[in-house]
Amino acid sequence: MPRWRSAAVVVAVIAIAGLAGCVPEPASPVATETATPTVTVATPTPAATPTPTTSESSTSVAARVPASCDELGTASSRAETVGGLTAQHADGFVRPSPPNAATKLSCNWIQEEAAAVLLIVSTASPADVNDGLQQLASQGYQCQAAQDFGAQYCMRPGDAASSEDVVVARDDVWIYLETVNVNARAWLSDIAAQIFG
Repeated sequence: MPRWRSAAVVVAVIAIAGLAGCVPEPASPVATETATPTVTVATPTPAATPTPTTSESSTSVAARVPASCDELGTASSRAETVGGLTAQHADGFVRPSPPNAATKLSCNWIQEEAAAVLLIVSTASPADVNDGLQQLASQGYQCQAAQDFGAQYCMRPGDAASSEDVVVARDDVWIYLETVNVNARAWLSDIAAQIFG
């Protein structure tokens, strides 16, 4: 075999043997900072049941009763209901009211003998208002909870065919409304929203 070939074979064998001795060392882990996402979930704690403070539990809706008959309800419903009637002296009327009630506002409008509206707003303790509501059934009133202002709405037909008596009461306020030939329900709803709202 020519010498250059033998030299080439020897070089190739040495190279292969050299490569065979090159075994890679096992890789050792390299310390790197990897961001492992973490999620912290706060365990909700039940909220404490609110306890009314003295000012919340003793809030009086009587403070919202207007000082004048001319401020009851909205201007438009008031004008539509009593705008064509004449205001009269309204003291001394005795109508259903709770025990220990104090008259806060008394309003009376008439149109000769044809139409009339009497509205009396009284105040009493919430317990007395509840007692008064319990007594209305014996006087012919039918009561139900009002859906729009959370008060008791009690009604009975009046003494005349076109009259009715209505009581709206909640907390420490009692509203009495008597009408003859006048539909005052929209106005009464505005008054109740104004006071109980």
